[in-house]
Amino acid sequence: MLVGGKRRMVKIFIDDFGVFLGKKRNRFMVKKNGSKNEFLADDVESIVLMNPGITISTGALRLAIERKVQVVFARYGGWPYAVLMPTSLTGSVKARREQFTAYNDDRGFLLARGFVLGKLINQSNLLKLMAKNRKLTNPQLADKLYRAGRAVEEVAGRVLTEKSSLIDEKRQALMNLEAEGARIYWEAIRQVIPKGFGFQGRETRGAKDPFNIMLNYGYQKVLFPEVWKAVSYVGLDMYAGYLHADRPGKPSLVLDLMEEFRQQVVDRAVLSLVTKGVVKPEEVLTLEGGKTLLSKTVAKHLLEALQGRLETSVMFLGRKAPIKNFIHLQARQVVHSLLREKDYVPFTLGW
Repeated sequence: MLVGGKRRMVKIFIDDFGVFLGKKRNRFMVKKNGSKNEFLADDVESIVLMNPGITISTGALRLAIERKVQVVFARYGGWPYAVLMPTSLTGSVKARREQFTAYNDDRGFLLARGFVLGKLINQSNLLKLMAKNRKLTNPQLADKLYRAGRAVEEVAGRVLTEKSSLIDEKRQALMNLEAEGARIYWEAIRQVIPKGFGFQGRETRGAKDPFNIMLNYGYQKVLFPEVWKAVSYVGLDMYAGYLHADRPGKPSLVLDLMEEFRQQVVDRAVLSLVTKGVVKPEEVLTLEGGKTLLSKTVAKHLLEALQGRLETSVMFLGRKAPIKNFIHLQARQVVHSLLREKDYVPFTLGW
């Protein structure tokens, strides 16, 4: 069992076979082999279950719903496959109706363009930040990183020149620009990762190198549930997105909104762990049941780092708050954009 969190709010990650998750009055109770841990329900933010051999009581599930504790069912090496949600959600029906009609006017395009723009600006600024931090110790690498950051920034400028249209007519153009920026970004990132991690480029499905596996774990187990929760709380349909094309079972809107948070939450946390030597290449993977998985020791380091990033206070739109709060703010911004109350401003941080 892994527990991540600071002070009050706790995220419980259960990845062991034979664990029992139950309820004792207003507490969640986690038991295995005679050992027991209890967590006050009001202190728990989410529960992530990552092993098919976990037993859960209906009382624990009912307590989670009553206290608005998100319960995520996930495979240890893959995307979540279920999220427990109450039958009553916040948000207006009007926003959801507008979400579907926006697909056939300029609102869908403007949101998709905003998601891509936010992603590229954050990639650019993260590269520039890494360049600044290496200016004295490795000026040659710092120069390469800065130039790569400027190149991604130039791609972001071209995204802004794309004019309003229906999203079906512009999706490929936006995706091509996003892919161009990604190539520059990941090639630059490759130069700062210790060679033992075997990183040659970004891989999603079937990734075998430690760095990509850590990235995928962060996107799937931590960022995805947080964005899912934000989208559901404002009453939008998780499956009706704009940048990511429709496909049965694909939560396109969640994937859309994730784009502008990947760099500042997951990429930055993983890069810090590997470049500072907190995690060594040989520690990352373990063989379990014939499968190569992220080791529990490294998963603990990663969860702590990711939770730390989510809880980090930053400035955006003239206010200071934890990054986690801005994920929920951005979901509300999507609603305002759909209702034509405000233009969507992508989440970005400076360097």
